[in-house]
Amino acid sequence: MKLQKKIVKVLSDPEVMKYSTVGVHSKKQISEYIVNCKKQYTLNNYGPWAIYKSDSNEFIGICGINKHIIALDEIIHINYRICSEQQGKGYANESIIGVLSFIKNILNFKCINAIVEPENIASVNLAKKTGFKFVKSSLFRGINFDIYQMIL
Repeated sequence: MKLQKKIVKVLSDPEVMKYSTVGVHSKKQISEYIVNCKKQYTLNNYGPWAIYKSDSNEFIGICGINKHIIALDEIIHINYRICSEQQGKGYANESIIGVLSFIKNILNFKCINAIVEPENIASVNLAKKTGFKFVKSSLFRGINFDIYQMIL
């Protein structure tokens, strides 16, 4: 199956995108997302990865590294999106642990962030569970969120 059709399963789902600063994606936005992902790899040597179940090779989401300017600071952060029917099964946790290993051992970053809306309790809990500590609250694209950080 073509990559764009797989990503539609995640980025066009209102439940998955409930806490996204850009909301549900159209097909055009998904095409632009894929182009931007490729650009991020060219510029930064990182971006998002597809997540597949190891037993069935089923596409279930995306997880990776992104960069934004927030309150004049460059924030490099982990982000993820898991298909609705696969949420709560540990795939986000497992994916974040893999990305953290890449960040520490390949990219040699000294710290990484997570940006989470306070109302997104599942992601707040996951950030804490995986070792992120609250740093501060901020505003991004008109949405209140919290910045968590992990020193590596």
